[in-house]
Amino acid sequence: MRNWCTSYLEKKLQLNRFDTIKLILSGLAFFFVIGAYSILRSLKTSIFVAFIGVEYEPYAKVVSILVTIPTMLLYAKIVDRVKKHQAVYVVLGFYVALTLIFAFLFTHPSYGVSNTVASPYRLVGWVFEIFMDLFQALIVGTFWSFVSSISTPSFAGKGYSLIVACSRVGGMLTTALSWLMLETVTTFTTSILAITIISAIFLALATYCVYLITQWVPQSHRHGYEAAYQVDQKNEREHKKTGILEGLRIVLTEPYVFGIFWLVFSFEVVNIIIDYQLHVLMALETNSHVIDMSKFMLFYTGTFQAIGLLFALFGTSQMIRRFGVQKCLLVMPLVTILMAVLLMLSPKLATLFIVMVIMRGLNYGFNDPLREILFIPTVKDIQFKSKAWIGSFGRTFAKTSGSSLNILATQSLHLIIFLQSIFTIALAVGWAFVGIMVGKKYLKTIASNSVIGEKKED
Repeated sequence: MRNWCTSYLEKKLQLNRFDTIKLILSGLAFFFVIGAYSILRSLKTSIFVAFIGVEYEPYAKVVSILVTIPTMLLYAKIVDRVKKHQAVYVVLGFYVALTLIFAFLFTHPSYGVSNTVASPYRLVGWVFEIFMDLFQALIVGTFWSFVSSISTPSFAGKGYSLIVACSRVGGMLTTALSWLMLETVTTFTTSILAITIISAIFLALATYCVYLITQWVPQSHRHGYEAAYQVDQKNEREHKKTGILEGLRIVLTEPYVFGIFWLVFSFEVVNIIIDYQLHVLMALETNSHVIDMSKFMLFYTGTFQAIGLLFALFGTSQMIRRFGVQKCLLVMPLVTILMAVLLMLSPKLATLFIVMVIMRGLNYGFNDPLREILFIPTVKDIQFKSKAWIGSFGRTFAKTSGSSLNILATQSLHLIIFLQSIFTIALAVGWAFVGIMVGKKYLKTIASNSVIGEKKED
C-alpha cells in the first residue's frame, strides 16, 4: 500500500522517492495535529464561556500576553539546545501530557463541566484558554518550522496544499465524531473525557510521524533550501549562540520577517473581532449551555475545515503555480474587504457564521500554506525562534488589540459591527501593501539563491 501510494505521488507530482515520503508523513502528521486542534478549539470557547463567562473573553487575550513572553523565552532556549525534529518531540510531548491532565480535570465534580456556575475565579477555564491560545504557535508553528526546514521551494509549491488538505480531513473527521459523541452519549462528562483523550492520542501519533521522517528519509534529503541549510550548518560548526531573544530581535529589525508578522497580525485582528461577535450571539442563542455551545462550535469548526479542504485541493497549488506567491498574497486582504462590506449590509448571526466560515476556510486552506512558503529561504533562527514569536506574541498582541474593540461591543452590537467593518477595510488595505513588498522580497531571494537572516561577516 505504501509503495503504491508513493509511486502514484512520484508520477503525479514529479517528486523523488524521499520527497514523496516526506509529503505522505508530513500530511499524516498534520492530519493528527489539526484533528486534535479541531476538538480542543471547539471545547475552548464552550469551556471558557461556561466556566468564566462570555463577557470575560476579551480580557483573556490580555492575560495571555503575560504568559506568552516567558513561554517564548523558554521555547527559544529549547530550540538552541536541540535539533529541529527534537523540538517537535519536546513541544508535542508537553501538549500530550497537558491534554491528558485537562481531560481528567473536566470530569472533576467541582472543577469540571458538572459545575454549571460561571465565575471569573474558575482557574481551569483561564488555563485552558491560554493553553489553546499557545497551540497555534507551539504546535502548529513548530510543525511547520520543521517542514519548512526540510522543504525546497519546488516541493512546497507542489506539496504544501496536499499537507494542508490532509489536515482539513482530520479536522472534519474529528469534529464529526465529537459532535456524534456529544449527541448520542448520555453522560456528557464521559463524552468530554473521551474526545479530549482522543486529542492527546492524535498529538502522540503526529510525533511518531515526524520520527518516521527522520528514520525513513536520509539526512542528505532533509536539507530543504540548500543555501539556508549551509548557513545553519556553518553556525552549528562554529557554535554560534544567538540568545533567547534573537527571534524577537530579528522580527523587529529584519523588514521581511516583520512583514510576515504584519500578515499574521492583520488576519488575527480581523479574526478576533468577528469571531467574538459570533460567540456573543451564540451564547445568547444557546443560553450559555456548555453542551449546546460545544455542538455549535464543532459544527462551525467542521464547516470551515471542509471549506479549507476545498481551497487546499482545488485552489492553492494551482493559484501559486499560475499567479505566483506575490500576487497570491493579495487574495486574503481582498476577500477580507468583501466580507467586511457584507457584514456592514447584514449584521446578523447567519451572516457572521458565513463570513467566519469563508475567512477561516480560506486562511487555513490557502493563506496558511502560502505564508509558510515565505519561511523557506530563511535561517533556523527565523524558522523556529522568530516564527514562534510571530505565532505567539504576534497573534496574542493582535487578539488583544482586537479584543480592546470587542469590549465596546456590549454597548450596541450592530453599531460596533458597522464601525469595526470600516476599521477592517482600512487594515486590509495596509495588509495588501505589505503582502506586495514581502512577495517581492521572497522572489528576489529565491532568484539570487540567497538567504534571509544570514549574519554578514565583519
